[in-house]
Amino acid sequence: MISKLPEEVIRKIASGQTASSPTAVLKELIENAIDANPKNIKIELESPFSFSVWDDGIGIPYNELSVAVQRFTTSKIRTVEDLERIKTFGFRGEALFAISQLSKLTIRSRFKDNSFGGEIVVKGGEIVSLKPVAFSKGTSVRVEELYFNAPARKSSFKKGEKLRMNKLVKDFLLAFPEITFWLNGEKFYSTTLENRIKTLFPNVFWSLVEGENFKLFFTEKAEMERKQVASVFVNKRKVKVKEIENGLEELGIKNYILFVEVPPELVDVNLSPSKEVALLKDRSVIESILSSVRPKTQLPVFLKFKEESSFRYGALRFLGSDEKFIVAHDGDYYYFFDKHLVHERVNYEKLLKDLKSKKLKKKRLVPELKVEVSEDALKTLEEFGVGFEVLENGRAVVKEIPEILNHEDVKAIISGQNPDSVSKIACKRAVKSGWSVEFSSAEELFKEFLKCSEREVCPHGRRIYVKIKKAKITSQLKRK
Repeated sequence: MISKLPEEVIRKIASGQTASSPTAVLKELIENAIDANPKNIKIELESPFSFSVWDDGIGIPYNELSVAVQRFTTSKIRTVEDLERIKTFGFRGEALFAISQLSKLTIRSRFKDNSFGGEIVVKGGEIVSLKPVAFSKGTSVRVEELYFNAPARKSSFKKGEKLRMNKLVKDFLLAFPEITFWLNGEKFYSTTLENRIKTLFPNVFWSLVEGENFKLFFTEKAEMERKQVASVFVNKRKVKVKEIENGLEELGIKNYILFVEVPPELVDVNLSPSKEVALLKDRSVIESILSSVRPKTQLPVFLKFKEESSFRYGALRFLGSDEKFIVAHDGDYYYFFDKHLVHERVNYEKLLKDLKSKKLKKKRLVPELKVEVSEDALKTLEEFGVGFEVLENGRAVVKEIPEILNHEDVKAIISGQNPDSVSKIACKRAVKSGWSVEFSSAEELFKEFLKCSEREVCPHGRRIYVKIKKAKITSQLKRK
């Protein structure tokens, strides 16, 4: 028989969705604190089931404290249209209600225009006390005995939960560098975004690309082999945007911090109770982000091989191509060129030329890289398009580098070597074994290869071709 659920069961189910974990509860409290427009936020984590958040924001009027813990009460929206342009974190009016159903919740607050504050204590959804109190400013929310009335849920959280709570705080530190945070007494001063990232990742060098509505900090593979951070913030809210995350993964970018700012009506975060999944309605934003780090050199279009008449390039006559090799000959030899290595050498020399002609876009370094350099090394850095400022005592600070380079390449250039990233990218962009090619496209590739300054080995030192004497083949086939 179908029957309506009792109100107590409805409240428990709804609370379980919003307050699904200690981390989720902490997230709601910090978001409420940020919505109060504070300059300072203090977070104390005693255990996953006992913690508090204080802010020096606008506060809650005393006569509204009992309303604040009721379901579907909020100061942030009034109409359906407001959902399209919401700029605050909280807006559903469920958080404090849900938390109060599953814990002992104490809220102390003073509204900015009031001369006194108030305190409300709620346990298991029942108001225990409500009274005026002396309170300096802002709002303090303390959660105790979380899940005291849901022991099965409480027992499901292990030691790793506190680590997740600390990581959550780190996300807010990234999103709001302008706010001073305290975490268990450790102070993170208000600062710039770049300095906050440097504070949280002190031993990591970040590359930075920017667009009209985004900033993307990412590491080269040599910096962080293991994935440590992959965070997307849309309008300062930490969210998952699968199209962006999958696109960066495909481009080989594993560690990144992305900040996107778009008009609120162009993003929908109301897709799940946790508001952790976002839909960007303007796909051009996604494409702009991915194209900023996508390789700019495209592979030529190679289609099916077909037999054609030969072509002469200097002493060599071009004969044809299959999936792996380009075949040529001169008066005495047949030559078999590895197609991938040929293309790699062409790419490599083109990339070096583009580097030295300053044609490649540049990316800022966060933090900047200080190096010891000679006068000759400074000239070489300038030749490769590296942006730097000369310091005293034979030192310089590198501020920006061409987008295809990384920090290790800068050190290689200073020591007189060619940057390793160029050869890696040249290899990555070269055709792979197993591709079939159209005769005219193979001709064009071979023609470009014969213009290269080095035609014996690829950028990694592998031999590009082998040759066989025609006379040897003639002898084995018993031809004159």
